Amino acid sequence: MRRLTFDRFTVTTELVPPRGADADACRAHAAELATFADAINITDGAGAAVRMSAVAATAFVAETGALPIVQLTVRDRNRIALAAEVLGAAALGAAGVLPLGGDPVAKGEDPDAFEVRELDAAGLARLVAELNAGRLPSGRDLDGAPPHLTIGAAAAPGMGPVAALGAKLDAGATFVQTQITLDAAGFAAWMAEARELGYHERAAFLPSIAIPASRAGAERLRSFGAQVTDEAVERAARGDGAEVAVEVLQAVLEVEGVRGVHLIGLGQPVERLQALAETARAAAAARP
Repeated sequence: MRRLTFDRFTVTTELVPPRGADADACRAHAAELATFADAINITDGAGAAVRMSAVAATAFVAETGALPIVQLTVRDRNRIALAAEVLGAAALGAAGVLPLGGDPVAKGEDPDAFEVRELDAAGLARLVAELNAGRLPSGRDLDGAPPHLTIGAAAAPGMGPVAALGAKLDAGATFVQTQITLDAAGFAAWMAEARELGYHERAAFLPSIAIPASRAGAERLRSFGAQVTDEAVERAARGDGAEVAVEVLQAVLEVEGVRGVHLIGLGQPVERLQALAETARAAAAARP
């Protein structure tokens, strides 16, 4: 199994599994994303909605040659089930795990469903680290060789204290993928706080960039906790969302501690994401 490392500039993106069991559609979408991404996140019940298992979709991403990063939420499973999912993902070729809290069920398509949340995201990171060390949550040893999964952390710049990331890094996270930013200055200020805490020396930071298709789309991103300036909203309303994304991308890649970028599609054609990836790699190659 190839390791997920950040010793070179890394482009990641995400695959949202289908709302069904269409393996061919999932496989085809993974192949499209692999044309420009080094690693592909696989979302896990985003929006508290039912979709194909992220663990199952790991196999389709692995087939493409891109490294699968399985997103796992603590919302729906206890530690026994989470450990089983991590081991299953590793067996199917996962290279990394991104622990997440998960969107509240109350805001999803089935608000009467129960939540579990036995662990938080940092607790799941610790669980993955223990599995990497060959131990189950019960303390028993694994059968055979342990997995070698790179552990990630999610962060929302501008939403809450930067120091909150510390618990996830202490638990074993070595890369950070952020919420979408369309605010280069705001992101740079947040990263300055992260550097003051030394976090940039402990993890690779990958800001998320997306192309806002309209005023409503940009405002909706802001309502989800993304960093979006008023200027970005107005330019998206004029149809200049792609230009905004490129400008923000180039600016955030100048920030110390950034070692890659996470591109989120939001329904945009794959060709637009490919163009962003090319711009990102060119900008990274030009850095001193």
